[in-house]
Amino acid sequence: MFYGHEKTDVFEQEAEDLVATIAAQASIAMENFRLREQLTRKVAESEKAGQYQRESAKRLSEVAAIVEYSDDAILSKDLTGQIMSWNQAAARILGYSREEILGSSILRLIPRELHHEEKTILAKIRAGERIDHYETVRLTKSGERLDVSLSISPIRDDSGTIVGASKILRDISAKKRTEASLLQAEKIAAAGRMAATIAHEVNNPLEAVMNLIYLAKSNAENPDEVRTFLDAAEGEVARVSHIAKQTLGFYRETDSAIGASLSELAAQAIRVYSPKCKDAGICLEENLNSTRQVVLRKGEIMQVISNLIANAIYAMPTGGTLSISVEDVEDFDSPNGSGVVLTVKDSGVGIPTEQLPRIFDAFFTTRSTIGTGIGLFVAKQFVEGHGGKIYVETSTNPASHGTKMSIFLPLESPHFGGQESDSGSFD
Repeated sequence: MFYGHEKTDVFEQEAEDLVATIAAQASIAMENFRLREQLTRKVAESEKAGQYQRESAKRLSEVAAIVEYSDDAILSKDLTGQIMSWNQAAARILGYSREEILGSSILRLIPRELHHEEKTILAKIRAGERIDHYETVRLTKSGERLDVSLSISPIRDDSGTIVGASKILRDISAKKRTEASLLQAEKIAAAGRMAATIAHEVNNPLEAVMNLIYLAKSNAENPDEVRTFLDAAEGEVARVSHIAKQTLGFYRETDSAIGASLSELAAQAIRVYSPKCKDAGICLEENLNSTRQVVLRKGEIMQVISNLIANAIYAMPTGGTLSISVEDVEDFDSPNGSGVVLTVKDSGVGIPTEQLPRIFDAFFTTRSTIGTGIGLFVAKQFVEGHGGKIYVETSTNPASHGTKMSIFLPLESPHFGGQESDSGSFD
């Protein structure tokens, strides 16, 4: 601090000493004030940090409680697959206590034939990817196989480095059993519908055979006419045989998925339903351009195609146009890449907007007297079981009404391991 006067000898030495003392004390007071401000700020920051730590600890405690008492199994593992945490639901669902399982390999829970899944999962986690609702099978301590749905996320440390994975496991065994029951019920219902269709198709040529035999007997004295009638009857019998062979080809399903042409399956379904289309005044258009072989279960895919065609016919009670196409596609809107798309398009009444989100729900139907309400539900299950997808576009606009159903099937379904393996109305 500076003090003085423009003239010399103005202040006595005592006054100068006093002013110097006051100035020094003022300087000390200012420094103390600055230090006090710094201390106050640090105390406030410390209290704020303490509050943040307390709130963080509270949140962590709440999260820990949610994890521990969740109905779903929640566990974590490091990047080598070693189990690091295990909640109560995991112990209840899978049978291992926390003490038994911590430090063990995750492969302990995976059936031997599915060990390859863990390599794929860890590779995705290392790449920072999430895995949502992946359905697979896991083993309990007793050796029971459980159908489960897995959601897996990367775990990162403070620097952002991925150090492991958290996994939510949900037991969906009961859901799978219900779905299996629904599929079986629909197979029985579909067999009944097909039996009625086949009976109708067989009855027509049999009636013709009866008439031709009657005419042959009535003209027994004319061998040439008898031969003509018998030739015609033979043709009708051959037609019955052809229908029977087609039916066996549709539904004699083997244990394994095989390579088959979706165009050929569609053509077979068209031959069955074309008489019904003709009777209903429906113009049938087909564009079967695919030449690829797709690994599939023929019976299931035939049931899907038949259901889509039957739905389209039902949607056009006064006639219309039914278009069926099969096309090869590349880089389709699917993680499985190349494949084949089958499309069934009708000019029917269309599906109301409020009903559209429910059409794949079990037991939902727009029919008042017929239909089980699980046809499209089962069709979706079959298509997704082949690694495919089913899409719907519809309009109730009077100027451009109709519905287009499309199914995409990859050339090789991941569910079949890339090789051969085991294996209507708006209903």
